Amino acid sequence: MAKYSVRGGGGGAPALDLRLQLRLLRLAGAWGPSPSASSTSLPYAGYSAAVVLLLLAFVGSQVSAMLHFWGDILSVTTNACVTFTYTMAMFKLLVVLIMRPSAEYLIQELNRCMQEYGRDLSSEKAAVLARCGRLSRHVAAAHVAIGAVAYVCGVALPAARGRLCPSAACRAADGFPVLVWYPFPFTVSPAYELVFAAVSLDFFYGYILSTTLDGFFVTLIIYVSGQLRLLNLMAQNVCAGAGGGGSEASEQRVRDRLAQCVRYHTDVDRCVQRLSALLGPILLGQVLADVVTISATAFVTTTGKTDSGWVFKYGSYLAAIAEQLLLYCWFGNDVLTESERLQLSAYSSQWVSAPARFRKGLLVFLCRAHRPLRLTASKFYTISRETFLLLMNASFSYYAVLRQLNSD
Repeated sequence: MAKYSVRGGGGGAPALDLRLQLRLLRLAGAWGPSPSASSTSLPYAGYSAAVVLLLLAFVGSQVSAMLHFWGDILSVTTNACVTFTYTMAMFKLLVVLIMRPSAEYLIQELNRCMQEYGRDLSSEKAAVLARCGRLSRHVAAAHVAIGAVAYVCGVALPAARGRLCPSAACRAADGFPVLVWYPFPFTVSPAYELVFAAVSLDFFYGYILSTTLDGFFVTLIIYVSGQLRLLNLMAQNVCAGAGGGGSEASEQRVRDRLAQCVRYHTDVDRCVQRLSALLGPILLGQVLADVVTISATAFVTTTGKTDSGWVFKYGSYLAAIAEQLLLYCWFGNDVLTESERLQLSAYSSQWVSAPARFRKGLLVFLCRAHRPLRLTASKFYTISRETFLLLMNASFSYYAVLRQLNSD
């Protein structure tokens, strides 16, 4: 695998700024050192395997608790919600570990496109790249911060309630971040403290994996939409300097610009298809898991059996899950809108005064841009803001079904 840059800097070649995202991924066990660094790659592989085993053990405890509390729809719903979330976190981790070469190749291609195209618009290109870098860093940091709030609420509240619990049954119900069940007296000290620490550690890795992987994927989406934004600027300026009586050199220059736009559009199309192939299984699983989780968490939050403390805990968790889905749909929509804008950008390029041969070539570009580029969840869903609203409607429908079943 060829080396790739993760930082656009000063007077050097423009490149994606992924320093924050990759540091967080390394912390989560999802992005180890290069395979050529054999001295560190093997220990890191052991660390990644330990993270997967921790999450597997946590999911196992959730399934055990689900069977133990079977018949209590509130408890079973809570366990199902957490099981879906952490199974999805493990799935994301495994996909990234398996498809890392594909992700590295995509980063390499995005860097190449940013370096190769738009040289006539150096200041505009620098502004687009800087905007993408700032936005991706802010989104990744904010997403991790929101997840941290949900994590702290999910751990601190049960810890305080566990100290006040007068009985083992109270600790089993209210003294852990989530409902768990083990075939030994896990609510008696010192087993309680050890189990609480283990569950909190599992909770941490589930949170850090979900938030950092989402931040990384959304960063790639932001940079893809940035490529399309630069292509729109190039299409708008493709006829700059062309006149009806222009010289042969100026006519050749605008034809070269148009040819560059066509090549750029082809390369960006390949990047979108590769990103869809990378994210397709993840996004499809994310959509299905989030719809179930949102509806189940809303049910747990609004049921009459929960007090104000649990409403706050589950309410923050619900907001974090909804924000996770919104993140993909919001920035995935930018890819769609920027590609749809290409035809208008090309049409606004002062083509009336351009040579007839150029106008025929521009017509071909308009036909190519007629099909908008879009990210899909394995071709089942287009990732857009409209899709987010449809999924929220579906979540509300499932929530209403759960309420009806509980009332019956």
